[in-house]
Amino acid sequence: MKIEQGMKQAKASLLLEGFEVKPEHDILVRSRLTGEISEEEFQQQALELAQRGKNI
Repeated sequence: MKIEQGMKQAKASLLLEGFEVKPEHDILVRSRLTGEISEEEFQQQALELAQRGKNI
């Protein structure tokens, strides 16, 4: 499965479950899937995004 196809399917599933998918989420996941960032970097940035979301 290509990255774009997988991203679309995952986003659709999340939206159906009631989650909001923001552009920064797409960018972060795509960066990990393409190898631009490591798993450790991904996890750290995902945690930061989650923490920021709780402060809104």
